[in-house]
Amino acid sequence: MLKDIIPARIRKPLYAVYAVIVLGEGATAVGYATANEAQPTWLKVVLAVTAFVGAGIGATAASNTDTGE
Repeated sequence: MLKDIIPARIRKPLYAVYAVIVLGEGATAVGYATANEAQPTWLKVVLAVTAFVGAGIGATAASNTDTGE
């Protein structure tokens, strides 16, 4: 299982750091859009990479969901 690869004590802060990073990226993208400015290439790349990494983080989180079974 994925939860065996990364221990819980590491996963929790990893999820929090990821959330803060994605929140900052989203806020930056909204700022550019509000100012009617084109998003810089670095922002497009960072958004794409964190979306890709999010799939792995989501899979790990889902594997740790207790269904009560």
